[in-house]
Amino acid sequence: MTEKVEAPRALTEEVKTAIRDAYAKLQANTPGFSTRRSQSQMIGVVSRALASGGVGVVEAPTGVGKSLGYLTAGVPIALASKKKLVISTGTVALQSQLVERDIPNFLKATGLQATVALAKGRTRYLCTRNAAEAQGEGAQESMFGDEVLLYERPLAPIEMDVAGKLMRAFTEGRWNGDLDNAPEAVTPGLRPRITTPASGCAGRRCAYSTQCPVLRARNEVREAQIVVTNHALLLSALSIGESDNGQPLIAAPADMLLVLDEGHHIGNVAIDQGAASLPLDDMARRTGRLQIIIAGAYRAVDKDKIGNLLPNEAIDAAARVAKLLKAFADGIAQVWTPAPDEREPLWRAANGRLPEAWRQPIEELADETRTLLNWATAAAAQVAKGKPEDAGHERLQRSLGMALEMIQQQYDLWAGWRREDKEGQPPMARWITLTRDGEHVLHCSPVSAAMVLRKLLWDEVDSVVMTSATLTGGGDFQALAIDNGIPEEAEMVSLASPFDLPNQAQLVVPPFPVTPDDRERHPKEVAKYLAAELDWDKGSIVLFTSRWKMEKVAELMPATLRRKVLVQGEGAKQKMIDEHLRRTAAGEGSVLFGLNSFGEGLDLPGEACTTVVITQVPFAVPTDPQTSTLSEWFESRGLNSFNLIAIPHALRTLTQFAGRLIRTSTDTGRVVILDSRLLTRRYGRRIIDALPPFRRVIG
Repeated sequence: MTEKVEAPRALTEEVKTAIRDAYAKLQANTPGFSTRRSQSQMIGVVSRALASGGVGVVEAPTGVGKSLGYLTAGVPIALASKKKLVISTGTVALQSQLVERDIPNFLKATGLQATVALAKGRTRYLCTRNAAEAQGEGAQESMFGDEVLLYERPLAPIEMDVAGKLMRAFTEGRWNGDLDNAPEAVTPGLRPRITTPASGCAGRRCAYSTQCPVLRARNEVREAQIVVTNHALLLSALSIGESDNGQPLIAAPADMLLVLDEGHHIGNVAIDQGAASLPLDDMARRTGRLQIIIAGAYRAVDKDKIGNLLPNEAIDAAARVAKLLKAFADGIAQVWTPAPDEREPLWRAANGRLPEAWRQPIEELADETRTLLNWATAAAAQVAKGKPEDAGHERLQRSLGMALEMIQQQYDLWAGWRREDKEGQPPMARWITLTRDGEHVLHCSPVSAAMVLRKLLWDEVDSVVMTSATLTGGGDFQALAIDNGIPEEAEMVSLASPFDLPNQAQLVVPPFPVTPDDRERHPKEVAKYLAAELDWDKGSIVLFTSRWKMEKVAELMPATLRRKVLVQGEGAKQKMIDEHLRRTAAGEGSVLFGLNSFGEGLDLPGEACTTVVITQVPFAVPTDPQTSTLSEWFESRGLNSFNLIAIPHALRTLTQFAGRLIRTSTDTGRVVILDSRLLTRRYGRRIIDALPPFRRVIG
């Protein structure tokens, strides 16, 4: 990718007037709208960033009105500049809220005209070709015989029936093909049979292209002036660049005004984007079966060579890779033999450095896999050019697509394992796990999002705004900037809460008798505290960092109180929340026990949540391979990894957890942290001081 070229741009008077007009109409036409100083400040930061091709970072606590803040600035600027406003979120819930409620309400109130589309991955949509085949259409004799086998089992009659019902609902116009809103339940086994990944799609050459939900959705995204997507698809689209007939999936980076809502998630998504994994035994088996697809590809294109390889050379390449994979699996045992009683066996390369004895086989595997990848890429392209003559040709193309993805997955791992880590930068984390079936899975991953985001976002996209309720620890952006590689010139602002937090809430840190690392006593003391101190006639939420401790505390609760406790995992999340809201609305009292996912994004106003109990400070798990590797690197440079990794992570998570309490200007309550280390360790005061300005009740 080419580095972003800065164009001299500024916030013109014309655009300023458009933003002021939009805000005035929003105030006038939104029932109950209240002017908030912090929201006005946010509009200013977003305006400056998006209008000038810059970067703005806004920490906006609950109640600021983030979505209206960035829409008020972003929509007028996008319309004036003829660029696309792209809003990327971390959760499906916020995407739906934006598309179905926030953006339509904003446009209606302001009178602004803009088209809106939701961008999702193609496997979220029905593939009409596959669905037709799944219910029996096009299943005539293949021109390649029955050699091209995609799956290990045929569809069950009930699955074929569901595929037929979905197809009819789509063709009759009762459904748009979005599987997230499917009129029939789609099982995990059926989903891959009625969807198609990018590498297996024939695009506009497909016989079903005129009625393809994916192509329809992609056209809507390309034409829309406002696009809502998710962080994973955004980074994938930016990484791929041009696709789908040479056009970008969402927009060219230079034409994109990007808002990263729930921006605290983008770092982890970026790390996942740069990660790779390879299940050795499974890949060896699947690669060994490629000869069937290879032979079918040569017959389909009717050429002597594909990718400069003759048929026997391509088959030999696949056989060599399969053999090398099996040999590498055998070689692992010479370095690592897990203990029989190890619950989650894991071997990690210290400082990211793999054993010297593995260097030669890794180089050989990378080279041989690259040869196979070049062949599969060429074969998939050539087969896609031909006009599909029957269902067999379609299946071959799909098989080649799946093979290409499989080989790419292998090559990504070997490329990550052979790569020399750059001096002065954190190394890649490289490790091996063992499945319950005894299969080795190889992994590599960046340990920092900075390089990935620098390459895909900061150096490429026209302008970027990152926002969330929790980006810092006490207003300090240093850790966030380092972790995400945020440019030095970015404007970074931590806004004040619009609520009267000192008078609405308390932060309570009692002198708890045991520390969380006391595995036996801490759950007992937590259960005892909850039984005695919670207001069991109102709504509360208790947040845990481990499922084991959550279930243990629930088990220890007195039977009369246990009936009022809803434990995450005992039912569907939304049903539990609905039941909790029903109980608290009826004055029955209810307590939610939850893990991290309950500590973020849950909206429980009023009596639904008057107490938030955090059972321990949520420090990053030190055994996590990425965290361990980054910690080693910091320590090797004389830096304190606990201060640089653990404390900022804990602060951001604690602030998210505490944010479940005060959702409106009339809410009241308390946040209780049952971790006595905050009273006895040096870092305790730093964490307490950085949390929201609730009235302190310490010790």
